[in-house]
Amino acid sequence: MTMVLWVIPLAGVTIPAVNGEMIGFFIMLPLSLLLLWFWFRTGYKIEDEIITVSYGPIKMKVPINNIQIIKKRNNPFTAPALSTDKLELVSGRFDVISVSPEDQEEFIKRILEINNEVKLDSRIKIRK
Repeated sequence: MTMVLWVIPLAGVTIPAVNGEMIGFFIMLPLSLLLLWFWFRTGYKIEDEIITVSYGPIKMKVPINNIQIIKKRNNPFTAPALSTDKLELVSGRFDVISVSPEDQEEFIKRILEINNEVKLDSRIKIRK
């Protein structure tokens, strides 16, 4: 996933620029910047009882008290997570978001401090 987010913007801007295709360059430049915006502005913050998910220009808020299940996932095509090692937060029948915090165990512990009713996937191991 990392390679895709770096190679596409670099190739998309460099190739037209080197070939003198300025129209292609000016079309690819904003698209490349958008991809890089996703890369550098993806993060998760727990404040009060809300998880704020930032994914480039997109911001979502997930009330921790609404989370029902946390599942382990390894799918490279779900967003907003830059890693394939993800946590899936299920807060309703169709309300599912994937995140990939750097310290998954600490992230889960903070959620459980606020909402100890959350069920954990059998693959998630939390040290006491």
